[in-house]
Amino acid sequence: MAGLGKTTLAKKVYNDDSIIYNFHIRLWCTVSQEYNKKSLLTQILCSDGKHSRMDDLNEDDLLQKLYQKLKRNRYLVVLDDIWDFRAWNELRYSFPDEMNRSRIIFTSRSSNVASQVEYGGKPHYLRQLSEKESFELLQKKVFGKEDCPQALHGLGMEIAEKCRGLPLALVVVAGVLATIEHDIWVWEEFAKSLTLTMVSGTDQCKKSLELSYEHLPYHLKACFLYFAAFREDEKIGAKNLMRLWIAEGFVEKIGGERSEDIAEEYLMDLIGRNLVMASKSKSIGGVRTCYIHDLILEFCKTEAKAKNFLQVLRGYDELSTFNEHPNPPRLSICSSREDFIKSRLFCPHLGSLQLFHDETSAHPHWLNICFLFCIYKHLKVLKLEGIYLTRKELPTEIESLLCLRYLAFKALQMKFIPPSIAKLSNLETFCLRSMETVPLPDSIWNMKKLRYVHVWDGCFVFPLSSNDNVVENLSTLPNLDTLCDLYLSFDQAENLLRRIPNIRRLAISDGQTGNGVLNMSRLECLESLTLDVGCCSGPRGHFELSFPMNLKKLSLFCLRLPCSEMSLIEQLPNLEVLKIGRYTLHGKRWELMEGGFPKLRVLTLSELDIVEWTETDPDSDDYFPCLQQLKLHEIRHLEMVPACLGRISTLETIKMVRCRNDVKSLVREIEEAQKSYGNENLKIIDKTY
Repeated sequence: MAGLGKTTLAKKVYNDDSIIYNFHIRLWCTVSQEYNKKSLLTQILCSDGKHSRMDDLNEDDLLQKLYQKLKRNRYLVVLDDIWDFRAWNELRYSFPDEMNRSRIIFTSRSSNVASQVEYGGKPHYLRQLSEKESFELLQKKVFGKEDCPQALHGLGMEIAEKCRGLPLALVVVAGVLATIEHDIWVWEEFAKSLTLTMVSGTDQCKKSLELSYEHLPYHLKACFLYFAAFREDEKIGAKNLMRLWIAEGFVEKIGGERSEDIAEEYLMDLIGRNLVMASKSKSIGGVRTCYIHDLILEFCKTEAKAKNFLQVLRGYDELSTFNEHPNPPRLSICSSREDFIKSRLFCPHLGSLQLFHDETSAHPHWLNICFLFCIYKHLKVLKLEGIYLTRKELPTEIESLLCLRYLAFKALQMKFIPPSIAKLSNLETFCLRSMETVPLPDSIWNMKKLRYVHVWDGCFVFPLSSNDNVVENLSTLPNLDTLCDLYLSFDQAENLLRRIPNIRRLAISDGQTGNGVLNMSRLECLESLTLDVGCCSGPRGHFELSFPMNLKKLSLFCLRLPCSEMSLIEQLPNLEVLKIGRYTLHGKRWELMEGGFPKLRVLTLSELDIVEWTETDPDSDDYFPCLQQLKLHEIRHLEMVPACLGRISTLETIKMVRCRNDVKSLVREIEEAQKSYGNENLKIIDKTY
């Protein structure tokens, strides 16, 4: 039965600290009813976050790669939502059995699958919750740590009973109860809207979802149904989802608030209603990725189609039988190149198109997409991240999409963006996945509505000319909010930075460290900055750094800064997250400045060579007053840590990844000091592998 909590239980095991400590490798794969062997192998190999290029590998290559990855390691692999045991039979020989206490967890709705497991003990069958357990779960989701008011207790029991012990139905119903008035009459009306005539769990969940959808505010209904555009079990980037909502026009404009902030409130509201789940959180709060249960996804697809809001088409059969009337405004298509072209799909009034490659067919590479620009001229959203474009330049025909607000595509060898892109005067989001350094045309400065420009794996080069030294000649991008990743020589930085005055998130990669000044203090809106010089050998260039006072997140790599210059960063009054990566610090001793890092909550030190990390006054408590997380990655030579770390009352977690035993001993000393000051809850995570 769906909705019993099988995946939730598996995730609790998978993410438990003792599991993380005892297994060298943990991998997760969602199988689902329709699966593709190559896709499953790729998903498993990439699930630990260590991505490498696998597009050109065939199934046999991937099977061997997985075997080699797991060999001589103690591993835990979760194969979630298996419908047919053939999926396991196709993968089983990639999992070496070396009698080293490796484990594989299956979750399945089918008892037949469970009965076919040849070893590993008896299956663990999840049951439906009792009436008492159902009420306790409902109460917890609605009232948190508080008890249900006595006046509502009976109604709460009645509502819980109607959910028939199904956790998913209970949390969805609780999401509604948490948002309506806690009044007897209101709860009575809601209880009447539930029915006891639903027998199967799936039907009961559907009824709960219908009620939850009916109780959504108008502005959230479109955002919720939009999840139908995504694939089953897909981990959806929260920022990307919010930019799509904005491009579609779902996000209301409220006074001077940023659209992104309003969209984030929408997402958190849906999560609070238990319709959307957060799968990965940010280090200082907020959601990085999210997903929805497959039953909720099916509800969204059905409802979106019925309301002519969005339609999902998969494979040639659905494409060829699709009737364009009554002109659905949005399509999400999963198809091979051949099937898509053969179907001759013609929807000239289409406003949104998301195109994914069908994983059950070969050749995800598309050479020519010009026909899209000729047919779908009213598009506001064009998302082609699910296919590979083999062209090295963006077709000039794209200039015909004058309404476009969101453009995302994948072209690993793309090297040229035509000047005609500037004709997309409404474009707000431009995303590209390319492994090249991609120069942008001069005309980019005319695209005044651009808010988000991002290239993954490669980087952008912004056009600069000799006239840029004359301030009055400069064109700016006043609305640009995010720019990642930018290739920029530091001695050219001044000319560029004054042309993006309202940038909030900026990543500069492979900057050439020649002589110059990197003065970012003028960027008063900048909150997140990443600097990665990339070249870690050779002499350090002579340059000066300055940062804006509003900076909240800073990541540094390969800058080779003298430890004495860290005081510049320690004085930033609003810095909350700091990552100091490989070759960032030059020197063996880093002495903390008293009163530094007044708001820092997360500190990550990675691959540094410092030996002594200390403070100016060991007896002072004026260091790290807000620090919650300390992360040490591959720290090999550290012999001394600040004494203040043993006294910080806010410290919650110290995580070590592949650190030497001497460093682990220092962390144990911090733990003992924390206990002596009354902090018994400090969590120490030691990941050796």
